[in-house]
Amino acid sequence: MIVKDLMSNHVRTVGTEDSVLLVAELMRSENIGAIPVCDSQNHLLGILTDRDIVLRNGWEKVVKEVMTPSPIYVSPRQEIHEAALLFSKYGIRRLPVVEHEKLVGMFTLKDLARKKIFKAEIGHIIYHICNKEDDTKGKDGPK
Repeated sequence: MIVKDLMSNHVRTVGTEDSVLLVAELMRSENIGAIPVCDSQNHLLGILTDRDIVLRNGWEKVVKEVMTPSPIYVSPRQEIHEAALLFSKYGIRRLPVVEHEKLVGMFTLKDLARKKIFKAEIGHIIYHICNKEDDTKGKDGPK
């Protein structure tokens, strides 16, 4: 099974100059915890998560000041197991899906959980997310 089989195709995006406060409102209304940041041609520039906003005191800033640039991403043709390993390795819950340098979807831990055959991977991922070093303590690594 590949990422394309489980990913969400309809993804909201924001630009680097958008207000974080307005994006936070969008995240609340859409019940999502992350939004890809793209340019006008839909090239992935970064990702803005609810955690980014809180940890970087982003309420009165624009997206480019708060987003995580150059996020980890997957291809729609990547094997689901490989994507699951990225969730675990980096302690993340969401992966933008990029094809031909353009955002084409999002693949989330929730998407993976919908398939019962991935129970072992989900447990492993959750363990790593829960035991990930706190980024606020000065450790380097993906946010």
